[in-house]
Amino acid sequence: MTPETTSFEGHTCVRLTSGHSTLFVTTSLGPRILGLTGRGTNLLAVLPPEAGLEHPGGEVFRLVGGHRLWAAPEIPEITYEPDGRPCLVTSVGEGVRVQAPPDGAGLTKTLQIRTADDRWIVDHELRNDGVRPIRVAPWAITQLRPGGRAFLPLGARGPGPQADRALVLWPYTDLADPRVLLERDGIGIDAIPGAGPLKVGAAPGHGRVTYRMQAEVFEKRVDVDPSLPYPDRGAAVQVFVRDDFCELETLGPLVRLGAGEATTHRETWTLREDPS
Repeated sequence: MTPETTSFEGHTCVRLTSGHSTLFVTTSLGPRILGLTGRGTNLLAVLPPEAGLEHPGGEVFRLVGGHRLWAAPEIPEITYEPDGRPCLVTSVGEGVRVQAPPDGAGLTKTLQIRTADDRWIVDHELRNDGVRPIRVAPWAITQLRPGGRAFLPLGARGPGPQADRALVLWPYTDLADPRVLLERDGIGIDAIPGAGPLKVGAAPGHGRVTYRMQAEVFEKRVDVDPSLPYPDRGAAVQVFVRDDFCELETLGPLVRLGAGEATTHRETWTLREDPS
C-alpha cells in the first residue's frame, strides 16, 4: 500500500481506505488517528486548541480529538506527556506504522494501522527508552463526537453461584444520571452535551464496546485475560463521556518494562451501517 498524504483538520495526515470507511492518520503529532469517516461525516471528535490537560512540568497535553495511545494508570507526570512533535511514518503491508520520538517519561509510542477485510487492525506499542524500569499498561482512547449512544457489555453470565463480573465507577459518576441505561447484559451511555462528566468500566469486560451515531455503529474489540492485572480495578474496557466527546477506552494488562522493553495492545475496529 502506498499511503496518500493529505491535509485533514489542519494537520498533515496519511489517508487509508478499507471497504466503506476511511482513516486519517496524522504525521504532525501523536501518534494519533484524527478522522474516521463512513458516510462522509467524521465520527471522531475534533477539539479546539485550548482543550488540554496540564502536565506537572508546566506544559499542556493537547487533547486534539480522535484516537491516541496513553500510558495507564493515570499519573499526570507520565500520562500527560505532550505529544506535539512530528512522527516517523513507514508503509507496512496494507497500512502504516507511525512512531513518535521518546517523550519526557522515556516512553516511545507507536501505532500500526492496517486493513483486514472490512476491519481495521490497530496495534499499539509502548517502549521504555528511559534508563529506569516503569510499570505501565497500554491505554487506547478513541474520542467520538457527542450525540450518540455507547454500549458497554459487562460480560457473559457464568452458571455457578460465584460473582463473575463488575461495574467499575469513578467518583464523579452518578448511577441516577438519566444518561445511564442499565440493560440485561450491559450498560448504555447517552453522550448528551451539557450534562457533565460520567465514566463506567467493565471488569473484566466482554472485550468490546460500541458507539451508535444515527445509522452508523462503530465497534472496538480487544482480547481480555481475566488472570492478568489491569488498572482501574480490572476494568479493561471503559466509557467516558464529557460535554464535547465520548471516549471508548481499552487497556492492556500492567507490565514492568525494563530499559528497551516494550508492551503491545491490539484493537480491531469495525464501522457498519445499521438503520435499526
